Amino acid sequence: MNVRPAKPDDVELLAQIGASTFYETFRPHNTEEDMQAYIHKSYNVPLIEQNLHNENIHYALAIDKRVVIGYIKLLLGSAHPKLTGKTIELEKIYVQQSFHGSGAGVKLMQYAIDYSRTVHFETLFLGVWKENERAVNFYRKTGFEVFDTRLFQLGSRMCEDYMMKLGV
Repeated sequence: MNVRPAKPDDVELLAQIGASTFYETFRPHNTEEDMQAYIHKSYNVPLIEQNLHNENIHYALAIDKRVVIGYIKLLLGSAHPKLTGKTIELEKIYVQQSFHGSGAGVKLMQYAIDYSRTVHFETLFLGVWKENERAVNFYRKTGFEVFDTRLFQLGSRMCEDYMMKLGV
């Protein structure tokens, strides 16, 4: 398994994996309408294509035997009012459910940390739904700590996220 930066021709893969992984993870907790509206807004090809050409957004793919099994999305220079210094946000870290436990999440996270260091950021931060215990525990094991909370609206549902940070 390896991790590599995404290329412009990866746009459809990113859209498909983002939509399917988000759906697998959050459908049990949300209505079908809310899920479809969010997926349509967030994982459409034109938006991801635009993101791939944005120098402040970095995607990387986890690949196992030529199959893309997950990805990360980093927002360079993203800020949070409770953080100081040069910060970068790990906006998405997705691994397809059938590959959970494969080590892909660890590889993607290590890539995010290494990339953050390489481009001279001081703090890597992320938001994670409080009720996603698997993800929260993964981030804690990686060394992230909670520093704040935020509200995230998914359709008609208001969710509370932990904001977590890691010095890099």
